[in-house]
Amino acid sequence: MFVAVDFFAPFANLLAFFYNFWPSYAGAIALLTLTVMLVLTPLTLKGTRSMMTLQALQPEMKKIQAQYKDDRQKLNEELLKFYKENNINPLGGCLPLLVQLPVFIILYQVLRGLTHTAADGTFDPQYISHSSKMYHDLHGSTEMMSWGMDLSKSVTKVMSESGFLHALPIIIMIILVAVTSLIQQKQISGRNPAAASNPQQQMLMKLGPIMLTGISIVYPAGLVVYLLVSNVFRVGQQALISRTIYSSPEAKKLLEAQAREAEAKAKSGAPQKGFFKQLLGDAAPQMNRDKATNNGGSKSSKTPTGSTKPPAARTNGGGRTTPPKNRSAAARKRKKRK
Repeated sequence: MFVAVDFFAPFANLLAFFYNFWPSYAGAIALLTLTVMLVLTPLTLKGTRSMMTLQALQPEMKKIQAQYKDDRQKLNEELLKFYKENNINPLGGCLPLLVQLPVFIILYQVLRGLTHTAADGTFDPQYISHSSKMYHDLHGSTEMMSWGMDLSKSVTKVMSESGFLHALPIIIMIILVAVTSLIQQKQISGRNPAAASNPQQQMLMKLGPIMLTGISIVYPAGLVVYLLVSNVFRVGQQALISRTIYSSPEAKKLLEAQAREAEAKAKSGAPQKGFFKQLLGDAAPQMNRDKATNNGGSKSSKTPTGSTKPPAARTNGGGRTTPPKNRSAAARKRKKRK
């Protein structure tokens, strides 16, 4: 427990610090969320530039992949060399989201510590200083009320204990989480026509809002405040990125090229590879051909008119063709001539 207290105490005390300026549990969580997002903003901008560069260099990467498609080790070496030469981080666009995951887990543990229940059934807050205002307001209480919600409980628990009306503020907040997630995904897909035309990437982009909505339903309302504020911040951040980074001449040329490529694919009518075909690569068509060959070999071959071909006729020594039914009679005639 000592290690856990030392690990979560800085985060909890920062939350208590914001509570001194805004004596609202939800307000303190919102201020903490904004602080985290502002700290991550330079990383987000750098990752966005890296991803834009990566999209612009996709044709050259495809050439490398085609050249070394039969040598996986050499392909990885050449791609790493290519990334280094062009100063590209392939995970740059994912890093801000990956960094936010530990923050989410830490906040969850901090909220659990702040609403730790003593033997008498009341809160005995952990991780924060006993002299802080947040500790005094939470100690001895049974609810973490803010903005008409008990932030220590999930929406399902509130509905089961108090009914729909008491859970309504949390439900509204969950709906806003889903809406802001969809807006953010539209902003990102609008800047990448190639991703918009890829069914697999579309599926992944649709899963994001669904997952966030599911998390909002299961976890305490305090975490829903974090998700909502971070989503609203990212929507504004993506709008700023679209007006600055993606408004440069280089970015406009990239978007135009992607739009032409997506339009050409749509007009060609070429079927998109399925998920498993993308995983199997060139093995998938070969498997299909082998399957077709096996199915065809199990059936009798037919003539163009659809009739079954008769068994091949046997030729006798004189070059004459003997029907299968008369083979025994022909053999007897040859014996008589001898």
